[in-house]
Amino acid sequence: MGEAKSNGKSSAVTALNKYEALAILYLEKQDIDSITPEELVSKFIETHDHIVREFKHQAEVRKRRLNPMPL
Repeated sequence: MGEAKSNGKSSAVTALNKYEALAILYLEKQDIDSITPEELVSKFIETHDHIVREFKHQAEVRKRRLNPMPL
């Protein structure tokens, strides 16, 4: 999104979306001290994907509650 300058160096700064924020929050609660950076990336992607799927599932459940199928 934007760039932030710190000590004369610029670094890209982007806002997290809700899926990324929840994935990070979840991983912070896990025991990740002994894993490699590669494993952390894999865990982040897996967690992120689970969260996205659950949001889609919850949206579908809410939609069905609001518009129930005829019996």
